Amino acid sequence: MIKCVLAFLSAVLLLVGCGGPKPEIPKQPENKKPDISGIKIEGDASAPVNKLAIDAIADLQVYWADEFPKLYGEDYKPVKGGLYALTPDSESGPECASNYGDVAGNAFYCKLDDSVAWDADGLLPELQSKYGDFVIPVVLAHEWGHAMQQRSGYFDENKLTVSSELQADCFAGGWSRHAQDDGVFEVSSGDLDSALAGILDLRDTPGTNAQDSSAHGSGFDRVSAFQDGYDNGAEKCKGYKDGEPMVLELPFNDEEDAANEGNAPYDSIVNGVPYDLEDYWTQVYPEVAEGKQWPPMKGLEAFNPNDPPMCGNQSAEGYVLFYCVPDDYVGWDNVKTMPEVYRQGGDYAVATLLATQYGLAALSRLGDDSDEKTSTLRGDCLAGAYTASVILYNREATSTYHISPGDLDEGIKALLLFRGAGDVERQGAGFDRTRAFREGVINGAQPCLEYQA
Repeated sequence: MIKCVLAFLSAVLLLVGCGGPKPEIPKQPENKKPDISGIKIEGDASAPVNKLAIDAIADLQVYWADEFPKLYGEDYKPVKGGLYALTPDSESGPECASNYGDVAGNAFYCKLDDSVAWDADGLLPELQSKYGDFVIPVVLAHEWGHAMQQRSGYFDENKLTVSSELQADCFAGGWSRHAQDDGVFEVSSGDLDSALAGILDLRDTPGTNAQDSSAHGSGFDRVSAFQDGYDNGAEKCKGYKDGEPMVLELPFNDEEDAANEGNAPYDSIVNGVPYDLEDYWTQVYPEVAEGKQWPPMKGLEAFNPNDPPMCGNQSAEGYVLFYCVPDDYVGWDNVKTMPEVYRQGGDYAVATLLATQYGLAALSRLGDDSDEKTSTLRGDCLAGAYTASVILYNREATSTYHISPGDLDEGIKALLLFRGAGDVERQGAGFDRTRAFREGVINGAQPCLEYQA
């Protein structure tokens, strides 16, 4: 038995280039396109990104007309100051933007005149090209979240920019679940993965202070908020405020860490992280295994794919990352795949993938007999639990590893983007895998053992 990720690099290029695989969602609801007759924009309504924006806005009006009274006990008031799809040729704009340059590369809600504006020439087409159609409605849903904050008085009580941004992400997640469930948009698991990748792309620069007036949150923060709304609805988002949920914008450890943008050399990761994982499981395994001691991993195989190792009585040819149950070792392609993961995802993308395989090893030792998708998600969750231990320095006497800014984002990216053909069906969509990883980061190892897809 081999736990593996197949066709890894081709999958990376596929997802970044065209939005990723689009597996069908069972029992997709009948498409219920909203009535767009009342939606008027300042700009070219025939442009592809603006058509998507108009569809999204039409349904956001309907959604919030229902949700806002439930949350705040008042009637919903539609955005009245205008909808601006701006390009370099635009002759008018909201009060917050005197010219196209003020909105280039951005989308925003303007409190001055209660309007929403977006860059229809640069930002939205670029996001659509990289992450697919559904990322456009998600962007508009985020901005509508800010309009709801203005109506609810949120800004009167909460002063941190990052808090309002994360609540808007949460609101966008709540609306996205509604849009998917009600058939407003046809949203596959691949579409959701691509939308999350877009959110990850719009994160703060690693090292940003959460108190900064322009802070929007790390990729981990933003993905977490979106998934919180998606899973629990707008009611959960209402509770977001300054300090809640906790923001994980981490500082660099020192000047060298900042100079390297938080990335350790590849060799130090593949040579060092497995031993840190051994240390982690030596301490944690007795806590989850009724006092039993962790049996050390019998081996590590950093191999050339042209000369793959054996696992049991069969070759591991075609596999690039796996835990070999019969021989109790973790193997990885050390020539092509993992170096490419490092180049595209960063040092902690590599560390996270190695941690998932140690998670599978722990499950095997514990006698877990769940199906492949469930065991994969539990392994991802355990990788999150390991990550939390590094964040909290709770093995200070035995571990010298520290999390750098951006590492949590790299962990999310690894689980979201790096996959092979058939992985969604066998191991879970990236959306599900990142959710499991977050569960481990937040709640530790024990809940991972019972984690369900």
